[in-house]
Amino acid sequence: MEGMNKINPPNTLRKNILLGIGREERRRARLFLFVSVTAVPLSVLGIVFSIQYMLQGFYQSSFHSYFSLLLSDPDIVLTYWREFALSLADSIPFAGMTISLITIAVLLVSIRIFANNLRNGLSRSFGNA
Repeated sequence: MEGMNKINPPNTLRKNILLGIGREERRRARLFLFVSVTAVPLSVLGIVFSIQYMLQGFYQSSFHSYFSLLLSDPDIVLTYWREFALSLADSIPFAGMTISLITIAVLLVSIRIFANNLRNGLSRSFGNA
């Protein structure tokens, strides 16, 4: 091993590697930018439909009746609070609320990815190297 000569890499090797990494990062950022650009409008559309579905679930259940009972006659609610709480919990449209929260989370993640990749996709990595 001691007799082996050291191989000296070319001077431009580091620069070429960093340029290749920078190109790959920009290509990847542009791909994520394209994906997030399509995901943002789709998630906004999904939010509209999921909120409509959630509101329809609220109207079909008797949640608004229980809630108005809470505001109109709190003495009865306090007397029968266990039954009232179970009825209120039973009438909440959990599926619609879950779908709405998921679509809102997708929108927020898409906007975050869009903003990060917009910055990374349009700027050069590793400075000017």
